[in-house]
Amino acid sequence: MQTTDYLKREDNSQKVFLSEGTLDVLDILGTHYSYIYDSIISEDFILKYDHCNLFKELTYDNMVVGFCSYDFSREFITAALNNIYVLPEFRGNGIFAEELKRTMVEHNKVSIMEPTRLVVELLIKHGFAQKINENIVASSIEFVIPGSHVLSNTDYENEELSTHFYDLSICSSIHILDLDKGYIAYSAPLNYDIINYGCLDNRNRIDDDYFTEIKELFENNELEFMKTVLDLEEKLSIKNYTLEEIIGDDESFSPYIESLIDDAHVTYQKALEIKNQIREEYEAGMVLNESLLIRLAYLFDENPEPTIKSHEDVCPYCSMPIDSHDRYCHFCGINLNYNLDEIESNFIEYINTSKRDFDEDIRFIAYKFLKLLDGEIEFEYAVFTIENTYNISWSKLKQFLTANDYLDGKNITDKGYDFMLNHPLHYWQKYHMELVDYTDFENYFWQNDHLGAEEICLNYLGQFSDEEYISDIISEIRKDITN
Repeated sequence: MQTTDYLKREDNSQKVFLSEGTLDVLDILGTHYSYIYDSIISEDFILKYDHCNLFKELTYDNMVVGFCSYDFSREFITAALNNIYVLPEFRGNGIFAEELKRTMVEHNKVSIMEPTRLVVELLIKHGFAQKINENIVASSIEFVIPGSHVLSNTDYENEELSTHFYDLSICSSIHILDLDKGYIAYSAPLNYDIINYGCLDNRNRIDDDYFTEIKELFENNELEFMKTVLDLEEKLSIKNYTLEEIIGDDESFSPYIESLIDDAHVTYQKALEIKNQIREEYEAGMVLNESLLIRLAYLFDENPEPTIKSHEDVCPYCSMPIDSHDRYCHFCGINLNYNLDEIESNFIEYINTSKRDFDEDIRFIAYKFLKLLDGEIEFEYAVFTIENTYNISWSKLKQFLTANDYLDGKNITDKGYDFMLNHPLHYWQKYHMELVDYTDFENYFWQNDHLGAEEICLNYLGQFSDEEYISDIISEIRKDITN
């Protein structure tokens, strides 16, 4: 019996192939992994997709024992698993589940392109999904279906869809387009399911009664089903990005934005505008940590127009489809706990001079302006940025800066630097106080500015001292005071 010379990888590390264009899966396998290629051929295994953007090795016991590949969903900003294969002798070791967990911890939540019934059963086995009746499955991992593979009992415009539900009886992802009208979308049959599950026999029995049954099932149990999906999602260990990771600190851009500037996808001026916008939206509660990367991609898109229109529930901000359990829009990244009126009013309240009395608000704007200068932003562009971000004219801001001796011509004075170092936003950022509401903290800070800044911070955070993260901040501040 011939033995296999498996490729070795120290500490189960994974070699990856990544491209902004497309990669040929079979070409990579034939060139670099001949034993995996031969196994696929001998099993008559059918790849769902011949191309991908990301190819990853699957390792077990420090050996390469399979592969997986991902595509990038253009509509739903996510890496979508489009192929996975494990050598027969290594199946049953939870390699698929470990790949999903590793990817989510290191990067972000993934989705799966057109899952087979076997994949869905593995998701159930490893706790990523669960049956909600004999045949219908709810999944924490979204299933993405290309528009050309979507079937429906209504006219459908070949739009890509994303869903959390699957029908085992017909081996199909299913999505409710319009619950009131009973419009259901479902995925076309896959070769694997035709061969291994005989799904065509059940699909041949799909009729009006089937769609009525699905409609009534979701009508009678919608809240329960949504809660099931939310409970499953809560169990996922997903990487949550910080604001600084996505846009950079006060002095520099993040690697994400730097790469876009370096590749001439965006100008420095546009990048700075978007950076400031995301910071303002995040601080106003419009964007969540888990949606920061999506929001960044959306704002850098030159034409972020809605391309999917055959859905009843849509995001009030960008009009792309959403599910009732979604915490944020997967297209534009906006926090869906806000309605559009609240988004507009909160954002205006946050950035306009009318959000509180002018003396307090202008101190915030002055700090932002001086930070731009301190970050070596050109003076004229700093003025342009402030006038276009806040409802204030340069003449009014200049009057405040010069009256307080914060600015001498185009240069920050010693008093200006002292003002920056004693502003509440400086301490909020210095001690990473993102878990507390900035506006509330700022109001408290100005109301107690007769005290030392560190003392104000300690007094304010004291009301949250039972939270572990807050107690760590308190310890850090006390350490700074004693040093």
